[in-house]
Amino acid sequence: MLNPSIKAMSLMLGLIFVSACSMPATTIPTSGGQTLAGDSQVVTNSYADIPIAANDELAVDKSLLLNTGEQWIGRAVLKSKQDTVQAFEYYMTNMPTHGWINITSVQSEISVLSYEKGSRVATIQIKKGTLRGSQISVTVSPRDALAQ
Repeated sequence: MLNPSIKAMSLMLGLIFVSACSMPATTIPTSGGQTLAGDSQVVTNSYADIPIAANDELAVDKSLLLNTGEQWIGRAVLKSKQDTVQAFEYYMTNMPTHGWINITSVQSEISVLSYEKGSRVATIQIKKGTLRGSQISVTVSPRDALAQ
């Protein structure tokens, strides 16, 4: 017969191990992979007010999503088949069609675009991909209440 304190300790350790294996609630689960197509319904609904090119893929393991739809905040990391110039032009053209107002943009080796919409600010960082295309990071956060 086991000591009650050993039983309690074993139960606690078991719960810790089980909870460590679960997926965080802020990710979009995938079946068998770590990316989702940009035109998939899950991505479209989750990041509703950010344009994502049809051939871009969401890197789920590098992304963080809090809320969904037009009130989401967090970071979406995309693997794009577009080169950095095409991706820059894509966001310059398409962010305003989703209601975002351009604050500033810098096109360089690592391009940065900043937008605002209501009480949120979006920063888009575009850099060359590992082999080809580009990696795009879209970070959306609440606007500083004092700055409004």
